[in-house]
Amino acid sequence: MSSAVKASLQSQLSSRKFSNAQFSNVLSGFQLSRLAEASQKQRSWLDIQKGELLAPVLVPRQIGSPGYRAAQGLIVDTLGKLGYAISWDNFTASTPAGNVKMANIIATRNPSAAKRLVLSAHYESKVMTDGDFVGATDSAVPVALMLDVARGLADKIDQLTSRDLSLQLIFFDGEEAYHEWTATDSIYGARHLADIWEKGPDSATVAALGGTAQHVPELQRVELMVLLDLIGASTTAFVALELPTADLFIQLGKLEKRLHSAGHISRTYMNMTVQPGSNNIADDHIPFVQRDIPVMHLISVPFPEVWHTLDDNAKALDPRVIADMSIILRSFVARDKADPQELEPLSEEKSEADIADDDVSDNSNNNDDAILAGDGPDHQEASNFPGTGRAVLSDIDWST
Repeated sequence: MSSAVKASLQSQLSSRKFSNAQFSNVLSGFQLSRLAEASQKQRSWLDIQKGELLAPVLVPRQIGSPGYRAAQGLIVDTLGKLGYAISWDNFTASTPAGNVKMANIIATRNPSAAKRLVLSAHYESKVMTDGDFVGATDSAVPVALMLDVARGLADKIDQLTSRDLSLQLIFFDGEEAYHEWTATDSIYGARHLADIWEKGPDSATVAALGGTAQHVPELQRVELMVLLDLIGASTTAFVALELPTADLFIQLGKLEKRLHSAGHISRTYMNMTVQPGSNNIADDHIPFVQRDIPVMHLISVPFPEVWHTLDDNAKALDPRVIADMSIILRSFVARDKADPQELEPLSEEKSEADIADDDVSDNSNNNDDAILAGDGPDHQEASNFPGTGRAVLSDIDWST
């Protein structure tokens, strides 16, 4: 990550803007309550000290270390038990430290589906000369939140009968620079995966479709990528970094405001006062943006004070923030799979469109001067995003 170099103007040059009318469907108050109640009951999964999805990755995870191997094992074991098809993108990267073996992990719930809703984060931690860097916000918590979404929504996802859309999780390796962030010393895993997916399908897709002629490049199946990073500190807050997905970010802000108004989360996190595209932050999404994939980048802006220091450990985390993000992300993914017959009647409760006219700038962690100045630390970025119509999937039983 580095703030020294601004990302390219790819977002302004994109020919494809993320636009999906179905995604603006409103989850009913009942649905949101059920999601929040389930997340609260399962909060122990993300406990900082003993949580089975978080505590195992709150360790140094430098490539090849025991913590790195443990993180790989947690990802594969957790998602494998949930029925996800696991594929490995193994490669050797040329780095300033020499040739390094790396591995992206891809988990796809229904690899035969035509489209993918992707959640992503990097799972390794940075090599530092002054000690073992944990990277609690960077990116242990994002990894744990992805696993939490997959496990927490497992029953709902398993009820889906449509073959149109699959949840896909990507755990990138080699995001961190070995020396100083440059185009060649950073995002090793993301660059490798985007390159091979531009040319062909993921191995899990090939296995699911067998010998059919449906083997289009995997990138053509990606409907939307959400990239998570630097999440978990008490100051966690987000701005709309990508112009082509700015509308989607606004919708997410409306969704979290409903959750906050209902008492399901402690505060809001989407800062609506900063003009979309005011900041450029480089991260794992860059190679996908450059290939015109729609990306919503959820990275805390400004960066947490512990960023790239040995203090980015369990003590830097706020359990309330982690609990809130669990509910927000579960609701975000679930709304894409809601039964349209169970959507909230607009005459009974404000819709998210109505809420758009409200003041949604009540984020308690705004720091507009710092944000607008573009001073954020070391992650660079571009923006670009396509969008195609997404079918609303049904047949979910929300009573359980």
